[in-house]
Amino acid sequence: MNIEIYKKEENCYTLKELLELYSNYIKNPMVVINHNYELLYYTQTNDVDNVYKEATNSGVWSLELIAIANNAFKNNNEYVILDSINKNQRRLFYKIEHNIMLGYLVLLEEDNSTFNSLDYDILRHLANSISKILYLEDYKKNDANIQSFYKALLNDEYKTKDILNAKIKEYNVNLNSSLIIISLSNASFIQNNYLKIKLENTLSVNAIIAYNDNVLVFFNNDKLPTSKITDILIDNHLTALYVKKISEYFSFNTYYAALANLLSFLEASNKNVIYYEDDYKIYLPFFTGKHSLNEIKNYINSKIMQIYEDDIKNETDNIDTLYYYLGFDKSLNIAATKLYIHRNTVSYRLMKISEIYNINFNDLIQNKIYFFSIILIKYYHYKINK
Repeated sequence: MNIEIYKKEENCYTLKELLELYSNYIKNPMVVINHNYELLYYTQTNDVDNVYKEATNSGVWSLELIAIANNAFKNNNEYVILDSINKNQRRLFYKIEHNIMLGYLVLLEEDNSTFNSLDYDILRHLANSISKILYLEDYKKNDANIQSFYKALLNDEYKTKDILNAKIKEYNVNLNSSLIIISLSNASFIQNNYLKIKLENTLSVNAIIAYNDNVLVFFNNDKLPTSKITDILIDNHLTALYVKKISEYFSFNTYYAALANLLSFLEASNKNVIYYEDDYKIYLPFFTGKHSLNEIKNYINSKIMQIYEDDIKNETDNIDTLYYYLGFDKSLNIAATKLYIHRNTVSYRLMKISEIYNINFNDLIQNKIYFFSIILIKYYHYKINK
């Protein structure tokens, strides 16, 4: 037993400190890879090795190399040595585990540092020490929990589709599951804690994740328990957006950002408890944050833009009148209820709008264009005043 190195290790609190210490005793170039195959730390090599160089430059280890190693680990070996990756240079893979899979320690064999001269007791101790550091880091605590899969999606941690597909299989993710995003922008700290407990006790869910000002609830299927979730939202004065199915997981962080912006807009401009992404899918590209105000303006019908500008100038409410009238299948009663006015007032406003701006409400296609523009004009107004 090497007492000297173990005493020095007592002063190592980070992965970098640990690897720098052990590089004095293990001369082989070393790489530590996390469960997402990202390189957390590595030491330099003197020899030219294209595979090693490519991995360290990209910061992501090859999924193919991990697959080869995992296949060799089927016999439950403590470590595996592979010579099939790069000619004349073997690699040693050591799994970093602590109840759950945390990553890999990979050593490269060189002419002046072969695996035959390696101290395997020191290597075993190093692997255990690495596992403690990784396990104790906050973002590694729940790797066995499917929540870590969704957190990695939100943080854009899966750098390739191959890695993502491997993780989908590893976590046994149901690709037909639905999602509801609940805004916490108006909730207190106490409500946040209570909400998570309430959701877990009431609903059958895959994962519940607090992220920024929202809570993401991933269900086990694509069926929303409408009455249960509505009761929770009403009780806690919250607003939510329901997504029936996530179609593309690889770009989920971009998709989520658009959904979160849409929810924020809906929460500020309307008074519903729950909204459905299907009703707003056509507008989602404008909520990605990639479009400037002038670009959004280009997509707005000129008549709707004129009505909006006149509303601002004259302090009228024609845009909202059109929004509720066209948004609820031209129902005068619903529009009147939403606007807190008499249906005859709605009818009169529509007549004046038709006359002044030459709008025919009998054209179904044109009505859809008007309604699309109204959503964008409301978002345009929301962005200006945000």
